[in-house]
Amino acid sequence: MARPLVLISDDEPLIVSCFARNARMFGLEVISDTTSQRVQDLAREYKPKVIVLDIHQRVDGRDLLARLKKDPETRDCQVIVLTGVEDQFTRHVCFELGAVDYEVKPFDSTFMVKVARLAGVDPYEPLVVPAESSGGSVEPTA
Repeated sequence: MARPLVLISDDEPLIVSCFARNARMFGLEVISDTTSQRVQDLAREYKPKVIVLDIHQRVDGRDLLARLKKDPETRDCQVIVLTGVEDQFTRHVCFELGAVDYEVKPFDSTFMVKVARLAGVDPYEPLVVPAESSGGSVEPTA
């Protein structure tokens, strides 16, 4: 069975790496774009269940969100906005554009639970890792 796919676009490689490591613990596959310039193309090609967008990148996350929601090939993807700045107006704009959540960095384990649920994974089910990965099972942390 294929693991649900999540696309993260953030210009901070450390955030992307940390997110990917945590997502794998929940049985998610991750693709990323640290330039923000390929998000829409990657979303069209791979059809991720969830897209996590940083607002402050080379291409503004709000513009990316608007494009993703207008595109018939990507409009059904669940988009979470991830930002380093808490701003009620921006939060409102993102929800109006179609975001399903708005998270302020740094994210914690509850954020990964939300991502897993949006991707269709029960975050509290024990994860069975294929033999070639580690040979055992890993329990996700909540």
